[in-house]
Amino acid sequence: MNKYTFWLILISLLIVFDSKAQSNDTVFKNQYTIYINQPIGFATKARLALECRFNNNYAWLVSYARFYGLLPGQHAYFELRKYTNNQRNIDYVKYAKIGAGHSFESVGMYVFAGAGVGQKIYFDRNLKFSLMCTQGVKIAPNVRGKHDTGTGGFGGLFYFSGPGAFFDINFNLGYRF
Repeated sequence: MNKYTFWLILISLLIVFDSKAQSNDTVFKNQYTIYINQPIGFATKARLALECRFNNNYAWLVSYARFYGLLPGQHAYFELRKYTNNQRNIDYVKYAKIGAGHSFESVGMYVFAGAGVGQKIYFDRNLKFSLMCTQGVKIAPNVRGKHDTGTGGFGGLFYFSGPGAFFDINFNLGYRF
């Protein structure tokens, strides 16, 4: 992990824990959820995310992902989520995210921004275990360097199914504490 990624994660955690200091008397007080990517996703990446739901409708999420295989690299992002239409075992969400990352086989950085919708499906009565499914779009322009490092017919994979994929589709397992 380079020093920029370390500072990005540290600052984001400080923001998340500072938002906890606000007084709110709701069912979502002190609600944190930690996410990992679903088991099939481990074939290409490892993702860890921390969500802080600071009132009934809004949450901050900080995420770090490390990609390996054809497109090795890492990125981190902040995400703001708005929950709506809460049902018994499903929460619906709209999100916007911004972040940065780099490929291990190149020098430089890329940035990305995205937005979309999702569903948080709870597996138990206490609403502790969940599956977060998000679908959206994002753009990932290069800031410096070349990040589409696929060779041997795999050129363009970075923007199709890699870290800079235009279609932003994620399935993450979560645990709320």
